[in-house]
Amino acid sequence: MDRRRFLAATGTTAFLGLAGCSDDNSAGTTSVTSPGNGTSPDGSTTPGTKTTEPPETGLTNGSFEAGLEGWQVGTDLPTDPNTGEPVATDATVERGGAGGRPPASNGDRLLALFIDGRQDDGTIWVQQQVDLRPVDTLAVDVHSEMESANTVTKVAAYAGALPDTPLVETAFDTTRPADAHEGWGTFEYDTSPEPHGLVAVGISVVWETEVTKFLDAVRLR
Repeated sequence: MDRRRFLAATGTTAFLGLAGCSDDNSAGTTSVTSPGNGTSPDGSTTPGTKTTEPPETGLTNGSFEAGLEGWQVGTDLPTDPNTGEPVATDATVERGGAGGRPPASNGDRLLALFIDGRQDDGTIWVQQQVDLRPVDTLAVDVHSEMESANTVTKVAAYAGALPDTPLVETAFDTTRPADAHEGWGTFEYDTSPEPHGLVAVGISVVWETEVTKFLDAVRLR
């Protein structure tokens, strides 16, 4: 962990428990990689702070129809030995069904998360502050091109108190493989009733390859 650079917008605490995972498969399409054009944080983001009043109940722009509005991008990355910098990552919102992308799970757009996993390590996510008191479940749809016997990436999920220091990979629930289903699959996680809460969803790479995964329809129940 000492070789990582921790780049995020808020902080860390233990992840919340896993509630389960259910698949809602549709026709899969080939995932594509992107070059990592700098949409992940560069260390200049401001850590989140607890305001006097809790944030609005419910997520803003959970299906990414308005791009990354309401979301901040966070990363916990190893160093690329060729450059001495964190490995390349990218977080973009793209139109579903275009350019080899799968159809969106909800609406017209989806979130594409790219990570250069050739160091066999690294996590990228999007996050936002939210009042978690009225809800008990975080759900997110994750696309897999095909069901794989090998775990290339894992879903990374956090739904708990707004931390005081930047999130790191170990704060996330990464117990579920992102490649064990075909098409769209829904992953659900327990939340805790925090007035100043944080929701974060993303991917963690565990295989030495460059990879892009698609997420959509983040919601609280």
